[in-house]
Amino acid sequence: MIIRRCSQGHDVQIYKNTNPTATRIRTFPNGTTLTYPSSYDYFVKVDGEILKKSNSFKVVEEFYVSECAKKHDNGHGRIIHGKHKLEGGVVKIL
Repeated sequence: MIIRRCSQGHDVQIYKNTNPTATRIRTFPNGTTLTYPSSYDYFVKVDGEILKKSNSFKVVEEFYVSECAKKHDNGHGRIIHGKHKLEGGVVKIL
């Protein structure tokens, strides 16, 4: 399940593994596949590859923010409750 995706349209997403004990393979319409890592709760996918896996949302979100910064310079950074809202996995400023 996608938790957060790049607001600029780049292929950078944070996924939550909702069933970490099961092996899950997702196939996209363009034919690419994504295999969820079975032993982690969260992971970051960048340009079709899983680059970071962790059980800590803070760790994967910091990695996500750094990957977004490589692609564009006007990112929102980490989610700050009260300053940002999450709509469809995209962070927006209140």
